[in-house]
Amino acid sequence: MGCKCSKMGYQWKVGDGKKIKFWEDQWFGDSSLAIQYWELYMITNEQTITIAEAWDSTQLKITCRRCFNYEMLHKWYEILEVANTLHLNEEEDTILWNLQPNGIYTVRSLYVVVNFRCVRPEYVHAIWKIKVPPKIHFSFGY
Repeated sequence: MGCKCSKMGYQWKVGDGKKIKFWEDQWFGDSSLAIQYWELYMITNEQTITIAEAWDSTQLKITCRRCFNYEMLHKWYEILEVANTLHLNEEEDTILWNLQPNGIYTVRSLYVVVNFRCVRPEYVHAIWKIKVPPKIHFSFGY
């Protein structure tokens, strides 16, 4: 369970694109492109290709096992738009930890997520400040 939750907590920051898998790693949006574009991912030949291998700043180097229908072609154009946002540079790819404002992993931040079953609590401390009467009485008029 901790491993699954930790995958929810990080996202790649693209540098040179040599460590990040184009389809399978989370680097664009809230999930991997394989999840966002499942239909395309399933028919591609290069499912484990890195960003650097897939994108040369002008062309996406991914081939598919079959032809697209109109809907899939529209999604392919969306993928091309995503690729056009990439600006590869000389820096190494780095991992950002989304569960901390500073982007740095802490055991405590993962512990909180694991204890709340992968749901990040937002107002835990506010619950203890709520003023509630010590006893609540319900009366049913039968």
